Amino acid sequence: MTALLLALVAATSPPAEMRSHGLPAWLTPEQAEKLLEKLAERRPYAESDEAGSVAGRRTMGMFFKAGDYRQLRGNPVYGYWNARGFKWTGNRIAWDGVVPKGKNCKGISKPAWDAAFAYVAEEHGLVVDPAAPMRMRGACVGAVTATSPTRPVLGVVMEVRLDSPTGSFRWRYTRGNPTLEGAVGASIELPILLAPKVNQPGWPQDPQDPENEP
Repeated sequence: MTALLLALVAATSPPAEMRSHGLPAWLTPEQAEKLLEKLAERRPYAESDEAGSVAGRRTMGMFFKAGDYRQLRGNPVYGYWNARGFKWTGNRIAWDGVVPKGKNCKGISKPAWDAAFAYVAEEHGLVVDPAAPMRMRGACVGAVTATSPTRPVLGVVMEVRLDSPTGSFRWRYTRGNPTLEGAVGASIELPILLAPKVNQPGWPQDPQDPENEP
């Protein structure tokens, strides 16, 4: 588990972003261990502060359904996911795009999302194929497209689904960056980086809930 969380920290929290979460850029070994233990905690999304807030509720139901939210577990830093049965297969992936559902997402064009995915796929040696066994699609359900004293970092709130022949990886998360283009690219790259690790040794397993089958 520690190795997986270290990979997550490396993939999702460069120093600037750690500071945006109120975390120091450099930690002692003892502080890092405590942080990893905290990040290993996963709670149901339905019990999170986000789900209970007005802003959180405003962005729900735009892409994921009620049954999806009941399955999501995680924490505010790395988001909330469910990956029952999902296993990454091969190097071919189909792209079904990102739809702009949130009000502030409308300013991010479809070509911008498509270009970000094409770049990320090429960088990671993936072949984009409409008939591939892996499929990725999602929605931007919230966005900060202009900085302010209270919102110094630009970013997007994403709900993304990756389907494999054996299951689905559904993830609600945020990604920030000094530029909106950077946030868009990072929000596409993050699931591509993480998906091959899903349900591999050390991956946290979710409780089974037959009532919420997709």
